[in-house]
Amino acid sequence: MKKKQIIVSQHDYEILKTLCYHSPGTEKLREELERAVIRKHKIPEDVVQVNSLLQFRDERSGAVREVKLVLPAASNIQQGKLSILSPIGTALLGYSTGDIIDWEVPAGKTQLHILRVINDGAGQ
Repeated sequence: MKKKQIIVSQHDYEILKTLCYHSPGTEKLREELERAVIRKHKIPEDVVQVNSLLQFRDERSGAVREVKLVLPAASNIQQGKLSILSPIGTALLGYSTGDIIDWEVPAGKTQLHILRVINDGAGQ
């Protein structure tokens, strides 16, 4: 199945590329960045970026979660801050409201349905 093209801001792209070079276990993030459309300017408001607040549903379990996608140093799952390097964090990057993503997580394959994205304008 062909994956939908994702959108990443130039700002996020530069930070994440650097992160990939200095962190182990970033193969999936590297793959996502290689296929991304990089935008220097305005990113659609409903696209998941670093520091986006979003709500998604795991279609396998039915669980709905609200998280903020953050860089690893800011991650804190108890506070709802999901690292971009986590399997689900990497999966969500660059997709938008309404998208359903097929993704491999430690518990097996799942589908993540993005229900809502809130951006504060960072990275745009």
